[in-house]
Amino acid sequence: MNSNINKIIVIFLLFIAIINAYKHHLEVVNDDRKLFAIEGFGFGDKGAFSIKVTNWTLNNGDGKKIKVDDKVAFYLRITDSDTSRRVDEYSVTKCDFENENQNLIYTGDSAVDDQLIQHFQISPEKDLPEGFYTLYYKNCNPSPSKTTFKLVLEEYNIDSKGGISWLPIGNAPLPTLYTFFSLLLFGTALVWVLFSLRGEGKRVNLIHHLCTTYLVIQAIELLFEAIEQHYIKLTGSANGWNVAYYIFAFAQGSFFIILLAMIGSGWYFIKPFLSDKEKKIFMIVIPLQILDNIALIVVDEESRGAASWISWSNIFIFIDIICCLFIIVPIIWSMNHLKDSVDANNDKVVKNIQKLRLFRSFYLVVICYLYFTRVIIYLLKATLPYKYIWLGEFFSLTASFSFYCITGYQFRPSLGNPYFYLPTQDDDHDLNELRAQLEAEDGGAPRD
Repeated sequence: MNSNINKIIVIFLLFIAIINAYKHHLEVVNDDRKLFAIEGFGFGDKGAFSIKVTNWTLNNGDGKKIKVDDKVAFYLRITDSDTSRRVDEYSVTKCDFENENQNLIYTGDSAVDDQLIQHFQISPEKDLPEGFYTLYYKNCNPSPSKTTFKLVLEEYNIDSKGGISWLPIGNAPLPTLYTFFSLLLFGTALVWVLFSLRGEGKRVNLIHHLCTTYLVIQAIELLFEAIEQHYIKLTGSANGWNVAYYIFAFAQGSFFIILLAMIGSGWYFIKPFLSDKEKKIFMIVIPLQILDNIALIVVDEESRGAASWISWSNIFIFIDIICCLFIIVPIIWSMNHLKDSVDANNDKVVKNIQKLRLFRSFYLVVICYLYFTRVIIYLLKATLPYKYIWLGEFFSLTASFSFYCITGYQFRPSLGNPYFYLPTQDDDHDLNELRAQLEAEDGGAPRD
C-alpha cells in the first residue's frame, strides 16, 4: 500500500515538473470551440512576442483533416486589463476579420505547409503599443468544424539595460513581494513563540502550537513561490522550484481550512472534544479542500487555451466557496452551544457570555476576511490595470496577515484574555439582566 502511494507521489511530482514553463506550449486536438483565449501577457514599452503554430488542420465532420482556410485565425487584442476570462459573444458571431479592428491577424490562409511563424517587437517605433496582449483563436467555419494544432508562444519584456524578463510587467514585483511577506511571517511566528507562548501566566494549548506551525508553513510556501517567480522572470521556467512551492501550497491550503474550523468549533476553548456533527463537517471539508488544491495546481499549470482550463477554474471557485461555507457552520453551532449554556442558569454564566460575544466578533472577522479575499480580490484582479496586477496579491496577503494578527490577539494564551476568564464566587451578576441583554441582541426573542 505504501509503495503504491509513493509511486503516485513520484508520478505527481514528475507531472508538475514537466508541465511547468512560462514559455507556453499548447496542443489542441479536434477542438470544436469557436472562440477561446490562449494566453495573456502585459507588455511595457519594449518587449517581444513570437508565435509558432505547426500541424494546423481542420476537420469538417467527415473524419478527414483538411488545410486551414481564411475562416480561422489567431488574433491579438490589446487592452488595459486582463480580459481573457470574458469572451465577447459578439466576437463569436462576427467573422469579418479584416473589419473587426483587431490589432494583429494571422488567418489560416497565411500558413505555409500547415505552419505559421510570426515574431513581433513591442516598441513605439514599431507602432505596437504597450498594453495587455491576449491571444485568441477563432473558428468561423460552420459546425461541425474542429481544429487541431500545436502552438509555442514566447512573450517577454525588455528593460532599459536590454535584459529580458519573462514575467508580465504587472507581475514583475511579485518575487520581492513574496519574499517580504515570507520574512514577515517568519518574524511573526518568532514573536508569537517568544512573547505569546513563553513566560509565566500562559494558558497554551494545542491550538496555539498549530497556529505556529501554520505561520511557518505559509512562510515557507511564500519563500518557494518567490524563488519560483524569480527563476521564471530570469529564464521563463520555474526550474523545478514549482514542485516545492506546490507541496507547501497544498499543505497551507488544507491546514488553513482545518485550523479555522477547529477554532470556529471551539475545540480546546469551549470543550476538549469535537462533537459527532463537527467530525462529519471535517470529513466533508478535508476531502473538498484536497480536491480544491488539486484544482488550483491544474489551473496554474495548464494553458488558458486548454479546453479543460475553464472547467477546472470553475471547479476551484465552487469548491473554495463550499469550503468557506462549511467552516462557518461549526462557528454557528458553537454560538448556539454557548447560548444553551447561558440558559442553563449555572455559575458559568459570565464565562459563557464573554465567550459568546467573542465568538460573535470572531464570526464577523471570518466573514469579512472570506468575503474580501474571495470576492473583492477577484474583482480587483479582473479590473486592475495590467501594470498593477501585483496589487491584487499585495492586498490579499495584507488581508491574510491582518486576519492572522486579529485572530492571534483574540485567542492569545494569556490569563487576562476574557476567553479564558474564570468567574469567582465574588462575581455578582444578575442572570436575568444578562438574559435580557442577550434577548435584545437577538432581536427580542424570549429565552426558555
